[in-house]
Amino acid sequence: MAQIYASPYSRYGYGDLQSFTVGKAVSMGGLAYGMRDGSTITPANPASSTAIGQKTFMMDLGVSGMVDCFTTSDAYSSQFIGNIDYVAFQFPLAKFAAVSFGVLPYSTVGYDYSASAQYPSYAASDSTITATQSFSGSGGFTEVYLGFSFDIFDRVAVGVQGKYMFGRINRQRDVSFPGESVYYSSTSQTATMNVSSFLCDFGLQYHQPIGNDELVVGAAYSLALPLNIWSTTTTVTTTTKTESSNDGFDYPHTVGAGFTYRIGQRWLFGADYQWQDFADARYAGRTDSLLTRHKIAAGVEYVHDATSKKYIEAMRFRLGMNYANSYAKVNAHSYSEWAITAGVGFPMLSSRSTINLHLEYGHRGSIAGTGLLEQYFKFGVSVSLAETWFVKRKFN
Repeated sequence: MAQIYASPYSRYGYGDLQSFTVGKAVSMGGLAYGMRDGSTITPANPASSTAIGQKTFMMDLGVSGMVDCFTTSDAYSSQFIGNIDYVAFQFPLAKFAAVSFGVLPYSTVGYDYSASAQYPSYAASDSTITATQSFSGSGGFTEVYLGFSFDIFDRVAVGVQGKYMFGRINRQRDVSFPGESVYYSSTSQTATMNVSSFLCDFGLQYHQPIGNDELVVGAAYSLALPLNIWSTTTTVTTTTKTESSNDGFDYPHTVGAGFTYRIGQRWLFGADYQWQDFADARYAGRTDSLLTRHKIAAGVEYVHDATSKKYIEAMRFRLGMNYANSYAKVNAHSYSEWAITAGVGFPMLSSRSTINLHLEYGHRGSIAGTGLLEQYFKFGVSVSLAETWFVKRKFN
């Protein structure tokens, strides 16, 4: 599922990593591992699927728009982009088993900017030459997943999930010098990365009623596997040189854990932690290019009375936040990224389906550290359909 994106930070590594969440979880900070809800699809933890009701078919489709704003020490710019974010499905296979499948983005790349650079001059009259560097990139990686969940005990569910990652990242760097430099030649370098790889996830959830409340604890693990990436780099100066390679990239070990706690039928809150071992994963044949990534998320949902005939009392209100460090360095600096989320769930009349609206404010980098402050304002809509299927009709 191709994504349109615009952030200079996506120039590095595999681009900007996307949250593997859908539906209401998006407006709850991206909660994933402890989410166990019969009206929510949770691709990040394949053990969650058995929460779906019997004879229920679910589909979730999300779209979004974003205003991205960039600030440097001497400039400001903004851009609007829109996307179809994901589509996911889920339904039961038996009383103790369920299946989920869908298409979600793994990473997105999109940038187009210029910067000046100083090169030493060998002429007697000048100490340096100012060159113009232009950087552009597009594309990203997408994952198609198929997961199976099983209730192995009364309160314990496990899941396994296969994923197919595909996509292409295009990057270009141009360096031009003023006039006709005797010492330097203008350069254009184009690089492409094409991925086609199979991946595997495992999930676990334990859910325990506590009076009228319920606690859910969950965890998931993604295997570290070599990525089948074919990369090609073409450099054009006074001559043209092309280099190709199909090894040297790894998908990192990824471990996530979290919980949710439901208080009666009104409040739901939870928190997550995720660890991604990019530091030990190869990138272009090296293991010193990327950083270990840590991410935390927390969220809450409130509904006054989900069964009320008063529409506003049946609406669901959500808040959340998340924080992560970067997995790549920019100008030798790591940076942080955080977001605050909010949303509302509008129930469809005479249905268990919901229309979800979400808002997100995000912050990435700093002028003092990386030289660029990025702030974005994102708004999205998702339709979570939950319909009763597989029912044998009775006729008199």
